[in-house]
Amino acid sequence: MENQNGKENLTDRYVKPHKKFARTVMEEDMDRVFKESVILYKLCYAKTGKYASAFAVAHPQIDDKDPLRFFVTKEREIIINPVIQRHTNTLIHEKEGCMTYQAAAMISVGRYYKCEVLYKTMDGKRLIEKHEKMKGTRARIFQHEINHLDAIYIYDGFEKDTK
Repeated sequence: MENQNGKENLTDRYVKPHKKFARTVMEEDMDRVFKESVILYKLCYAKTGKYASAFAVAHPQIDDKDPLRFFVTKEREIIINPVIQRHTNTLIHEKEGCMTYQAAAMISVGRYYKCEVLYKTMDGKRLIEKHEKMKGTRARIFQHEINHLDAIYIYDGFEKDTK
C-alpha cells in the first residue's frame, strides 16, 4: 500500500497473526533471508501504532505463506534457526508489546531471565553456528522472537500460560 507521497508504507508489510510455524532455513533460502532481512531491519526502526521501534522483528510477522525461521535485531544481527537449549526455572514478569498488534497496550509476560540459545548467524558472507548464554533484555528478546517463529503471540493467551 502506498502513502500520500506514492511510496510504500513499510509497516503495511506486517501480516495478521497466524498459526503457521516458521520452517527451518536451508542453504537454498539464504538469498531470500538476505533480501528480507533488510525489510525486517527497517521495520525495527519504523514507528508502528503505539510503538516507536522494536528490538527485533521475526520473519513470520511479514510472511504468512512461507515463513522462515529467522529474525533480525535492531543491531543488524540475522538470527537463523534459533533453539533454546536451556533456561532458568523462574519466570520474570515484565511488560511487553508486539509490533504485530500495533494498537494493543503492553501486557505482563513471564520470561526466563537466563537462557542458552543455539543459532546460526552471518560472519561476513559465512554462516556460522553460535551457542550463546544470555540474560535480561537479550534473553527476553530472543524468547519473544522464537515464540513468533513457533506461532505463539503474547496477546492470544500466552501471558496466561506463563504466570
